[in-house]
Amino acid sequence: MALVMISAHDNMFNYHAESGDINNNKLKLYSYWRSSCAQRVLIALNLKGLEYDYIAVNLLKGEQFNPDFLKLNPLGYVPALVDGDIVIADSLAILMVTHSLSLSLALALAFWVYLEEKYPQHPLLPSDLKKKALNYQAANVVCSNIQPLQNMAVLTTYVAYAVLLHLLQKYIEEKGSPDEADLFIGPQIQGSIDSVGFDMTQFPLLSRLHDAYSELSAFQNAGPENQPDAPPSSVTKAEFKNGNLLYVAKESLAGKLPQNMQPERALVFHLEIAESGDINNNKLKLYSYWRSSCSQRVRIALNLKGLEYDYMAVNLLKGEQFNPDFLKLNPLGYVPTLVDGDIVIADSLAILMYLEEKYPQHPLLPSDLKKKALNYQAANVVCSNIQPLQNMAVLKYIKEKVSADEVIPWVQSHINKGFAALEKLLKDSAGKYATGNEVSLADLFIAPQIDGAINRFNVDMTQFPLLSRLHDAYSELPAFQNARPENQPDAPPSSVTS
Repeated sequence: MALVMISAHDNMFNYHAESGDINNNKLKLYSYWRSSCAQRVLIALNLKGLEYDYIAVNLLKGEQFNPDFLKLNPLGYVPALVDGDIVIADSLAILMVTHSLSLSLALALAFWVYLEEKYPQHPLLPSDLKKKALNYQAANVVCSNIQPLQNMAVLTTYVAYAVLLHLLQKYIEEKGSPDEADLFIGPQIQGSIDSVGFDMTQFPLLSRLHDAYSELSAFQNAGPENQPDAPPSSVTKAEFKNGNLLYVAKESLAGKLPQNMQPERALVFHLEIAESGDINNNKLKLYSYWRSSCSQRVRIALNLKGLEYDYMAVNLLKGEQFNPDFLKLNPLGYVPTLVDGDIVIADSLAILMYLEEKYPQHPLLPSDLKKKALNYQAANVVCSNIQPLQNMAVLKYIKEKVSADEVIPWVQSHINKGFAALEKLLKDSAGKYATGNEVSLADLFIAPQIDGAINRFNVDMTQFPLLSRLHDAYSELPAFQNARPENQPDAPPSSVTS
């Protein structure tokens, strides 16, 4: 594989679609040596044998806020991939477009999605739908539940690694080659060890995976220290002691789990419920909470596809998500969770991808690859760059550790940043809806986020005219209105989402 290092100082940020200067013959990856999100894409490019120019973006020097780079990625993040006239600014969406998928994945997954569909060599997804759903969930544990929060909360890493441990233990022995989940797990483990000194001895399966990745050249060549922009003495030292990290994580779990249940026990269940024979195989079951925007995305999809389902209420305020039976379904203790026969899926994006493939009526993704990639990016702006920063655990942490007065300003700042990015991303493609005149995946993520912004966090929508217009359009669709919080069975009698 030929790799060319190009520095931002060489004024190479003008490789964006609007300039007309894009080289249509070679991929360009805007990256930073220490970025775990970029590392996922580097591994995929290596596995697929794709040549690319490596364009360094020094995050410490603020080069991600260069106006030319912001034309590529309005959020100012890496990675960003340029492939001819297509620009994709999200690791999951980039990866997905290299494999012929009929469903969508909108987490920090945009790069993976794109590469997988357009460049199908060395496929990263298994053909089996159940295993594919497991890959979606494992990838999203990393890209929505660990990576966005790892600079704020030690608890996130501890809990999510326990989830990964159980998600993978029944599947890992069967697979013979790296797949999508590995592209997310590998960089996250490496960053946890090198950057924050995380104690991996408590996670033997993940530790074994880490050793296996060290034997693969595609993974090693993508390591931070092997990138062109890595400093000569690139040592990613741990900033904290292992014991302190684990202590803080366990202390943070205190009082949040059922009595006498240790964190380690509470977080090592997943598929037993499917094996027990207690699942009703004839009807979908959606475990949901009326005010959950992640659940609202799935409710919209079920409505659009005309699928009947049982609504299983999980009261997050009462801590029902920590009930041992629910933790068997979803070890993270989040909603939504979908049960379809013997398949259990615990993540809104993974659920949507599963529904799109198994129930193709009213497709949520366009057939055009460029529009599909746009949907992945828009969805991921919401599910990896806005929603994780406003969930209950984060807001509780800010209220307790900083100040209750800082909660709303914190949320508003991240919503405003994400909405500004969506306005720029969709300005040339939006029709009646986000990416055209038909409802698509992006709309299922945008609509609940706008609802929450207005009704819960008092965001001024006058600064976002395109999103305001979309909000009005959604209000005319029964599938969207029936999925709204106040219309759910568990909504309080005087449900006011404020």
